[in-house]
Amino acid sequence: MERIQDLVYTHVQGGQFRWVTVSTLMLALGTILHLVSPSVAGVTPNWTIATYCVAILLTRPSLSQTLGIGLVAALINVLTSKSAFPYGNLLSEPGGALTAALVTRAMLSVKFRKIGGFDLTPILSGFLATVVSGGIFVTILWKVLGLPDNVYMYGMWPMVLIVGALNGAITPILYIPAQRLFSKRGMLPSTDQLTSDHSHMTILPERQAKISIEHVNYYHPKATTPSLENINLDVHDGDFLVVTGPAGCGKSTLCMAMVGAVPKFYGGRLEGMVFVDGKATTQMEIPELANHIGVVLADYDTQLVTMTVREEVAFAMENRGYDRETIKARSEEVFAQVGLIGLEDRKITSLSGGQRQRLAIASVLATNPTVLVLDEPTSSLDPDGTAELYRLVGDLNKKHGITVVVIDHDLHAVLPYANRMALMVDGSIACDDDVPTTLRYMYEHNIHVDALPSVFTTYMELEQAGFHSDEPWLSIESAIKGLHQIEMAHAIQTEVHGESNSRVNQSKTVENSTNQSNTVVNKQPIQRVDDVQGKDGGAHA
Repeated sequence: MERIQDLVYTHVQGGQFRWVTVSTLMLALGTILHLVSPSVAGVTPNWTIATYCVAILLTRPSLSQTLGIGLVAALINVLTSKSAFPYGNLLSEPGGALTAALVTRAMLSVKFRKIGGFDLTPILSGFLATVVSGGIFVTILWKVLGLPDNVYMYGMWPMVLIVGALNGAITPILYIPAQRLFSKRGMLPSTDQLTSDHSHMTILPERQAKISIEHVNYYHPKATTPSLENINLDVHDGDFLVVTGPAGCGKSTLCMAMVGAVPKFYGGRLEGMVFVDGKATTQMEIPELANHIGVVLADYDTQLVTMTVREEVAFAMENRGYDRETIKARSEEVFAQVGLIGLEDRKITSLSGGQRQRLAIASVLATNPTVLVLDEPTSSLDPDGTAELYRLVGDLNKKHGITVVVIDHDLHAVLPYANRMALMVDGSIACDDDVPTTLRYMYEHNIHVDALPSVFTTYMELEQAGFHSDEPWLSIESAIKGLHQIEMAHAIQTEVHGESNSRVNQSKTVENSTNQSNTVVNKQPIQRVDDVQGKDGGAHA
């Protein structure tokens, strides 16, 4: 069994289909160059071979993937070739692609592959792949067309070698800018880095929880400082956890780690481990994790891909192979859960922002995940829409038993529904406790205080002035209850001092309350978070 602290998982950004993207772009470029480039003395470079050599050099695909690249190149040549027998490309191009892959692998272990900092691999790859591919092609032509031996030996083969030399020259010319471009886009490893494989490991969590984040450090691709540092956080069944903190502190990165997108989509290096239902996320694919955790992004419109409300909810279930009866029954259930009954046949473009967000929630609930993660869900909602959203999410948590994790700046509307709150600062968890304790920590340490609800700020100011209530003020209702308690305390104090001087004490009490109220107002104006400028100069929402 592996020690969690010692685990390291590296994922090359671009994922397992990176080779498809790069090879498609390069072959498209090769096709364009093939159609427009002129020949000199009847000779022209084989741009198709040169471009797929560059794709293979950049992505280092497996041999089966390389064969696929060669077959696509062959089909392109069949359609664009002016040869007497273009179908020979169906054998020659896969042969050339496999040659390029084998040369690339062999050169990785050669000590002297670079001369003066210049890598010889593109030259050798372009030359040998062209010679092998061209040799196969001219041999097929010789046999199929019955050409004379002299033409084959002294006409065709010299031409193959000349084109091979040309490709040996142009392949590095294409490779250098392509390598810079795709590296800048984060689609290539900066070194000989490869994606890790944890499938053979026995990885067990130290703590039992719905989601257990243990000893996690995370580095984005090419980063030298961690975006997440020594994160230890558990989400238990039935929790309503709020994660907050200043802008750029790592909240959304933590959210993406919970759902497996960090590092399996964004790439980078993960130290430690994230467990979902007791299983390491590095041993699960993102679609499998989606059966456990549903996530609604801040830009929820990007998650809506169909035309109507009914089609959107059915889409996720169809992708997972649900039968028609199950899709119908489950759709009706989630429509009732999120309050979309009667809107099933509406076009998505006709829905309001709040209704589209409810639809995004319905679509992730359709596959029956046990955890719902919302990343900045109120960023595009007005105050009424925010309150309505959290009433819905609170109902899903209390009545339907769905565990909820919310990443948000605006704490006013969400706190009445939360049972836990975590504060992040500079990529670390500064405080993880019940809601009043975490709010108090924020106030006393002057961290992200702009996000504190105004009623709680008032409560803390009054407490410092000697006024106490039984419970912290997290809502208007609790603030009214607390003010009544303070008023009753003053009345009791007046009664204890006696009727003769009750007016004097009452006057002093009122005067003190008024002065203290002015102090509170002057020190911390009561206002919504939407109107407060954050420390980074932007408004927190």
